Amino acid sequence: MADFKKYFPQILDFEGRVYENVPGDAGGPTKYGIILSEWKTKGYDKNGDGKIDVEDLKLITEDDAYKIYKADYWDTIKGDEIKNQTIASYICDFGINCGIKLAAKKTQTILGLVTDGQFGPKTLAAVNSANQKDLFNKLVESRAAYYKAIVANNPSQNKFLKGWLRRTNDFKFDDTSSDNIA
Repeated sequence: MADFKKYFPQILDFEGRVYENVPGDAGGPTKYGIILSEWKTKGYDKNGDGKIDVEDLKLITEDDAYKIYKADYWDTIKGDEIKNQTIASYICDFGINCGIKLAAKKTQTILGLVTDGQFGPKTLAAVNSANQKDLFNKLVESRAAYYKAIVANNPSQNKFLKGWLRRTNDFKFDDTSSDNIA
């Protein structure tokens, strides 16, 4: 079974470990990839000034990020129940970068399921029974097409495309991380 601890360092490699506020990034300020609006929902007033704001975001720790990514992304896709580590990590990463509901819908579309955006027992069973390498390749293709469509609809986002595609293609399928499901 997949293990979040194996994937978390890759999140940090992608998202960074420092506070950033990249101009043109729709997410706004981030640290460890956690955006301010997410910290306001899931975090707390770290500096004790009575409000949750960017100053608190600057203070979040790697442990804070771990807890949010595990609870809100990995656990939402039932990552611990996905048999292949690469598939679990990839779907989770898709959710982190594009939204968990979108990642679930794209996965469901590939698997021929009802696209409700919920990663429930039917989606989990279909993920685990699919040809893992074929599923992985289709997920990569779907994600790349999604990013290209963003840029086609909003050319100002082109400055992010190279990074999005690098992240999309950074994953390499590993069949040894599964129970060899055909």
